[in-house]
Amino acid sequence: MASRLFKSSTAVRLCEVFLPSTTAGRLCSTSNPPVPRITTHYSIYPREKDPRWEGVNMERFSDNVDVLVVGGGPAGLTTAIRLKQLAKQGSQELRVCLVEKASHLGAHILSGACIEPLALNELFPDWKERGAPLHTPITQDKFAILTKKYRIPVPILPGLPMNNHGNYIVRLGNFVRWLGEQAEDIGVEIYPGYAASEVLYNDDGSVKGVSTGDVGIHRDGSPKASAKHDVTHEAMYTYRVFENRCTKSNVE
Repeated sequence: MASRLFKSSTAVRLCEVFLPSTTAGRLCSTSNPPVPRITTHYSIYPREKDPRWEGVNMERFSDNVDVLVVGGGPAGLTTAIRLKQLAKQGSQELRVCLVEKASHLGAHILSGACIEPLALNELFPDWKERGAPLHTPITQDKFAILTKKYRIPVPILPGLPMNNHGNYIVRLGNFVRWLGEQAEDIGVEIYPGYAASEVLYNDDGSVKGVSTGDVGIHRDGSPKASAKHDVTHEAMYTYRVFENRCTKSNVE
């Protein structure tokens, strides 16, 4: 009994020393009510058991498409465009849907880039007439090794990746927006503002689609008047195009 009392009193004194008085009182006092729940995330505290969600219509809407592309970057958009081009060449109906987490295409792509137009020539041979935002051709390359005191020039031979003659300097966000316009013109359905929050699987383990995140939720986890359940996009083929994004939650 004495050892239990000693340990308890020691813990209380440590709380009082290292924590503010109000915090120490909440954490160390045995008479105060328990500390509030740290998280109200539905994966930890199911909404079926949360009285704040009682009576809220959270019916999940499902949309079935032929091909689903997750990610509205250059690779995702060109994938969707090429699929529609091939379907058109074969006189086939193909519903291609693309979801992008940003509020509009290009919003999360802020970097500049050097583009080699070879693939663009194959995708749209008339890209200049279409108004592609490639306005700055590269006319000169310089490569050097910098030391503490000197700059050592290095010759750039034809065939080396540093040789950018014929390429273009672009703002990638503008290029992505232009690709989005071309994709919509050819019939690709684009849904910006919808992040794929979960990968959906068939019984055999194959991917059948993704679900987007719920909307209309307060920061404390309670529903707003505009609360809506996530939308599931199910497809015969689902493409998650990897565009230098090795830490995405869905990839993990």
